[in-house]
Amino acid sequence: MITRTARRLAAVLAACLLTVLPAAGAASAAPALPSGQALHDTGPSGRSTFGVQPSSAKKPDTRPNFSYGVTPGAAVSDHIAVWNYSAKPLTLHVYAADAINTTEGGFDLLAGGRKSTDAGSWVTLGTSQVTVPSRSRVIVAFTLKVPAKATAGDHVGGIVASLSGVRTDAKGDKVKVDQRVGARVYLRVAGQLTPRLAVENVHTSYHGTANPFGSGSATVTYTLHNTGNVRLAAHQAVRIRDLFGGSARVTQPRDIPELLPGSKLTVTAAATGVRPSVRDTATVTADPSPVRGDVRQTVLPRATASAGFWAVPWTLLALLLLLLAAVTVLVVRFVRRRRGGAGRDTAGRTAPGSRKPRSPRAAAPTTMALAAAVLWVAAPHASAASAGQLTVTPGHGSVTQSITLTAAAPCPPATTNVIARVAGAGFPHGGQIVVGNSPLATYPKTTGGGLSIPLTYTMRDYASTAGFTTLRGTYTFTVTCLKGAFDRTSLRDFTGSLRFASAGAYRDGTKAAGADPAATKGADPNSDPNAMPAAPGASNPAGQPSTTGGTGGTGGSGTPAAPGAVPSPAPGATGTATPGTAGRVIDTADGPHHANSPLVAWSVAGFAVAFLVLAGGAAQWVRGRRARVARTAADD
Repeated sequence: MITRTARRLAAVLAACLLTVLPAAGAASAAPALPSGQALHDTGPSGRSTFGVQPSSAKKPDTRPNFSYGVTPGAAVSDHIAVWNYSAKPLTLHVYAADAINTTEGGFDLLAGGRKSTDAGSWVTLGTSQVTVPSRSRVIVAFTLKVPAKATAGDHVGGIVASLSGVRTDAKGDKVKVDQRVGARVYLRVAGQLTPRLAVENVHTSYHGTANPFGSGSATVTYTLHNTGNVRLAAHQAVRIRDLFGGSARVTQPRDIPELLPGSKLTVTAAATGVRPSVRDTATVTADPSPVRGDVRQTVLPRATASAGFWAVPWTLLALLLLLLAAVTVLVVRFVRRRRGGAGRDTAGRTAPGSRKPRSPRAAAPTTMALAAAVLWVAAPHASAASAGQLTVTPGHGSVTQSITLTAAAPCPPATTNVIARVAGAGFPHGGQIVVGNSPLATYPKTTGGGLSIPLTYTMRDYASTAGFTTLRGTYTFTVTCLKGAFDRTSLRDFTGSLRFASAGAYRDGTKAAGADPAATKGADPNSDPNAMPAAPGASNPAGQPSTTGGTGGTGGSGTPAAPGAVPSPAPGATGTATPGTAGRVIDTADGPHHANSPLVAWSVAGFAVAFLVLAGGAAQWVRGRRARVARTAADD
């Protein structure tokens, strides 16, 4: 038995099939295996081994899968080889199905009973059932017809060979088993490619601790959504920061090897060492990259989302309230004892000529009003934290790194176009255009409504265009919301900056919201009427118009790429942003994220002072009320 099994395994390897897996599970849960992978079934009648492989009309070939670049309305004819390595003939069901992502992020195909609506429905096989003799193969022809209205981008499916049967499990129960093996079918329909990921529905659950001075844990759950039309891999990073800028330890999610267009994946990350500072913030970033074997994209914008969550130190608050109550009682008793013997004779009456104690009736409301005013002043206002701020991502990088500009808030409703400049040492006085006058709809929006604008070139490219090579000091980016393509009216400006500590590396230098950097003073928001957006399908996957120097235009050759073409990297570009180097992030889900630690510290101190003043006012009011009662009793 062992010798026979060894011979069969050798035959599978000789046929270029991948690892042989034992079959298990029911029909609805049976996975669709990668192209060329064989499947075993140990049943009552013996062992069966079969597989599929891309093929020509005469014999199998070495293709790992079926991959086509097509145009709408095109038709492709091809073949698939169905192998049988068993000692008996096998009758297999052959069909095509749409590809899906599993809940763990793996690749799978729809089960035989589910209807396909995409690439799986475009494949017509020469037969739906094939009988393969023992230790032999059968080549099946198929035709792939692309609908005339097929959308641009990637469409993924597979061709499956399945074997249904009944087996007996360990408990003696009869179980229906549908074993499948499939060859993947990748289609790229010509047109504008939009590689884009989105992080959605960020939610964090905080798990507290009984230790009043300890830290708790948290669970971050979010949805990673491929909102573009290209298959993408993704590197994910989750960060948790408390009110004072401290960070927690997060078990980072694994990288996603392939997320299909339109697919959503729910991801969970666990964190420890979460400080309960009342309101903490979880930030999720996803850096997309081409899947293995795909052409590298020029600009793949980073997806970022933040959400605040309550992390209340209930044990510490209870301890503080008990301490405050004890101090209040001691103070009240001390004051009563001191005033009890002052200004009274031996009979307990008010001594003649002594000063009547001042009633605190008016002092208590005054103190409480003062406390309310301090509370209002010390409270951080959300509107001031996000107005006009522009995030430069990544927050740490080099002169050869791609940069994305993200506005903290949306442009005003009357905005139709946007334009962006960079100003600083070496650039013209009015700034150099880095994004030409472009329609607002050209750029994707964040979950908070702000714009995400990936720059076509790197800082080294912009410096070279301006005629210098050494970048130094602070460079300020300004994104201007325009009322129209030829209207000079600026409805709103967003500013952000980066600072070069050395000639080749920079750090995040974003100023506070609403700042008016000197570098951009006097710059005309639309001084270049020639800056026009690039044509659809041009060499920028995000549809971004690029510029050369300060004159706008389409940049480079200005010639759009052919429909469906994949752009080549810009000079000096390194592709995707470096993971883990996010710049300042705006909380777009549950209010603004206060990244200014001194402001936060001042606000917390203000709250503490206001709380103490309010408690003192309450104690004073209680003391005054008791004094009035005592005086009334003495007069009676």
